[in-house]
Amino acid sequence: MRRVYVYMQLPDSLETVTLGRLDTRAGVGEFVYNPEYVAEGGWVPDPIRYPLRAQVFQAITKNQGIPGFIRDAAPDGWGERVLLKTSDGTLDALDFLLKSPNQDRAGSLMMGVAKTPPNGVGQAGISRLTALDEFIAFADNIQNGFPKLTDEMARQALRQRSSLGGARPKCTLRVDDRLILAKPRDRHDDFDVPALEFAAMSFAASKGLHVAHVELHRGKASTLLVDRFDRRATNDGKFLRLPMMSGLTLLDSDWKNPAAHEQEWRYGLLVDEMNRRQVPVEDQHELYRRICFNILVGNDDDHPKNVSVIFDQGRWRLSPMYDVVPCLDGSPPPRLAMAVGKFGHALTRRNLLSQAAHYHLDQTQACAILDDVASWEADLQAHYREHLAEQEQRLALAAIGGQRLLV
Repeated sequence: MRRVYVYMQLPDSLETVTLGRLDTRAGVGEFVYNPEYVAEGGWVPDPIRYPLRAQVFQAITKNQGIPGFIRDAAPDGWGERVLLKTSDGTLDALDFLLKSPNQDRAGSLMMGVAKTPPNGVGQAGISRLTALDEFIAFADNIQNGFPKLTDEMARQALRQRSSLGGARPKCTLRVDDRLILAKPRDRHDDFDVPALEFAAMSFAASKGLHVAHVELHRGKASTLLVDRFDRRATNDGKFLRLPMMSGLTLLDSDWKNPAAHEQEWRYGLLVDEMNRRQVPVEDQHELYRRICFNILVGNDDDHPKNVSVIFDQGRWRLSPMYDVVPCLDGSPPPRLAMAVGKFGHALTRRNLLSQAAHYHLDQTQACAILDDVASWEADLQAHYREHLAEQEQRLALAAIGGQRLLV
């Protein structure tokens, strides 16, 4: 049996406690809360599926025995690639949890082998922006193995496994009181994906959607800089960690079980789960508008790990939008990653309106959102022409699907 202790930085506090203990064997997990924390009646991230109690949660099989709210703090595709290249032998789900550095994890959870969290856990080890070009060179080198000698930037990047940002190379950089996720262009990209993501996200922000702040850095490689919205600086130079749960966890879905995705990956179910956690109605309206925006720009990478909720000022809120990239197939995508209505993945006005009530919208309000987002198409075309080179501009324009919001 393998074991890891789960630490948590308390909401709106720098205090870190031992939340519980996770044991796994052959892909089956058991989780139990720290008895002292149970006695205190403390706050827990997922009181619906993992309510605070003394009894053990047994026979956890999804996500290789890792509860979803803990799995959200594990490395993503890029982090897993780095770990596999720097480790001997095969790694299981618990290895990925344990071998990831605590300072770079998404959300407020951290891991360790000791019952008591180490002093200062999760606060150190973030790289400075002055080293961005060195990181880009490192990210390029990692594609074909590591250089024999690595500088301090490479060593720091190797210690990062962020669960934010998907499968692309990335690291977290510190600029004054901001933490920024840097996502450089991959050496295997045929197109300038960071520029495409910047164009889509900056346009969303210009239209009033709640978007993570983005900048485009042009150095040795085009690099998207995204503010980390799961951290908040304190006056003494440290960072509060905001609890965070992905849509995958809200849906209680298994990332590695594609057979279940067709039934589980549905926006209607996702907003229902948000409602169960008392996410404000205005955030649910925002989610509906984001679905329409994904159709407008042709972003079909809207899987449930690319939408999250964060616990901020005593309540769960929809996180800022992130990871939005137009489809690169030269036409609007035939479907989104998640079903959009009663009629599944059909990208039609009828389908988008079919479950508007789930978002606390009546038909008139939902129609107004559809019409509003569809009306942005001319502005979006102009925005792409301003911010993208010819090749990327051609792809982004071809992915636009605004007419689907009207028909």
